[in-house]
Amino acid sequence: VPGWKKLVSFVGPGFLVSMAYLDPGNLETDLQAGANHRYGLLWVILIGLIFALVIQSLAANLGVCTGKHLSELCRAEYPVMIKYCLWLIAETAVVAADIPEVIGTAFALSILFHLPIWSGVLFTGVSTLILLGLQRYGVI
Repeated sequence: VPGWKKLVSFVGPGFLVSMAYLDPGNLETDLQAGANHRYGLLWVILIGLIFALVIQSLAANLGVCTGKHLSELCRAEYPVMIKYCLWLIAETAVVAADIPEVIGTAFALSILFHLPIWSGVLFTGVSTLILLGLQRYGVI
């Protein structure tokens, strides 16, 4: 049925994007903020959601219209120094986004299996490196 294929082509990426918001670090941060501030920070979620929708819509439009993603266009359009600055900013943002995920996973492992936090961080890092290695060799 062609209708199902079209539906799955839209649902698949949406499902992946929605799962990106359900990482352990995000959940732990949300729960902690809710416990400390109750409903006082609920407006932040609304504004963050609006910004996320706008940015994802712009990224999708960019990809559909040009056939390239943002980093490809930046590489083609900007001078070398600007490209390196953008790369450094992007790497910093990735590290800043991954630290809460690692810590959240460590807290989850601590709660579930009574492991020390440092071992949860170590386990998360090692498992990530193993998965990246397996992906490199085509296992995953």
